[in-house]
Amino acid sequence: MELVSLQQWETAAGEYERLPYVRRVGGVRLPERWEPLLAGTGAVLLESARGGRYTYFIPRPKPLAWPELSRPAGTGPGVLAALRAFLKKHRAPRWPGLPPFTGGLVGALSYDLAREIENLPARAEDDLGLPPAVLSVADEVLVFDRETGTAYAVVVAESPVVDSASGHLRERFEVARERCAALVKDFQTACEERASERAAALPSAVSETAGGDSSGPPVAAPAPAMRTLSLDRAAYTAAVRRVQAYIGAGDTYQVNLSLRETRPLTAHPAAVYDALRRINPSPYMAYVPAGEWTLVCGSPELLVKSVNGCVEARPIAGTRPRGACGDSDAALRGELLAHPKERAEHLMLVDLIRNDLGRVCRYGSVRVRDYMVAEGYSHVQHIVSHVVGELAPERDEVDVVASAFPGGTITGAPKVRTMQIIEELEPVRRGFYTGSVGWFGYNGDFELNIVIRTLLAGRGQAHVQAGAGVVADSVPEREFEESLNKARALWAALEEATC
Repeated sequence: MELVSLQQWETAAGEYERLPYVRRVGGVRLPERWEPLLAGTGAVLLESARGGRYTYFIPRPKPLAWPELSRPAGTGPGVLAALRAFLKKHRAPRWPGLPPFTGGLVGALSYDLAREIENLPARAEDDLGLPPAVLSVADEVLVFDRETGTAYAVVVAESPVVDSASGHLRERFEVARERCAALVKDFQTACEERASERAAALPSAVSETAGGDSSGPPVAAPAPAMRTLSLDRAAYTAAVRRVQAYIGAGDTYQVNLSLRETRPLTAHPAAVYDALRRINPSPYMAYVPAGEWTLVCGSPELLVKSVNGCVEARPIAGTRPRGACGDSDAALRGELLAHPKERAEHLMLVDLIRNDLGRVCRYGSVRVRDYMVAEGYSHVQHIVSHVVGELAPERDEVDVVASAFPGGTITGAPKVRTMQIIEELEPVRRGFYTGSVGWFGYNGDFELNIVIRTLLAGRGQAHVQAGAGVVADSVPEREFEESLNKARALWAALEEATC
């Protein structure tokens, strides 16, 4: 069933540079396994596996080659300026009755992109040399609505106002129909056939790509130690004490102090993704190839999104492990929700995010709903709130990102001074950890997660970074164990994918 008509195209063609064609399709369902569709294909997946609604599969993304994406953040004209210019030029109409994302950009923003926004020192070692962002054009998208069980196929065409030489609008509309049918057929064929094709290739996939999802030449992988930490227990404890000294001096109230754990990569990232969605299904999962690297993301947390002018954030702060049985799980949940430290930390970060949104929303429109609700995942449970506001008319999507990025729940408060402390105490740059993965629509809407519960695969290694919120009365050993506990689902997924 067509959800966009030729008449709509005719009305919009003179004003917009991009025209989406959207069709509701039958007989297309979420696959039980994504690995056959992801491994070695370059495809991008943004999935709501639990607690969310929409999943977006982009089988043939077109990576952008902006110079801003290949140089370190903060060393020249910025990614955010290039992003704004691209989105301003390539606009599409927002039509009712369509999924939120109907074409645009998909990809990942590094935590270090914050150097374009704030004045931060450069003290931590840039040992992985990751780019400030990885972005691709998504002009063909399959959308799955978990709430209704509906699937949509989206293709995007250029308006004749851009290129009048390629035929009349009606001809373009017919081409879009054909592309849409081919998109659906290719997906159905891949679901049926590609599993057997990949079965023979996967045993060598890890050694051939060393963790990246590239189809290029083999990458020489180093021989990693069995397990290394960027901060061991003693170093993490010392860093916590240093944070508490800063708190005592009035520099900060709370710091999210993280450590990175590295192990050998023993399975293809696509197999790890499938294992992760079984072990720890989350609302903001993602699989994003990034050259020689691949992000396998199981995030529970939204950074910020804006749909038709409604801006939303869902801060997560406060963590306990899951219980061994229903009674112990409920007891841990009750203790979490009643704990004065956890409640104070959560309130502080909700206030920080209210302030972030207040800079780009209409005065008086920012409010909190669903305040301090417990959400459980496979290995941990969290306190979550929901902050909403109405985008100010003089602001755009890049203004919202610049105001909210990176998320206060994974830095601390006050944000800028706390990020400076993080740069001092964490020995290596965070890279994509605590950055964002998501989409920017041609229609002006966007949605970004916070990159936590994520495995970065590449060069024969698997990196998982996690942290804990350190406050004045934190117990260093407990914060260290919390950081390791948050990473367990990722290591369990790697182990399952290896078997």
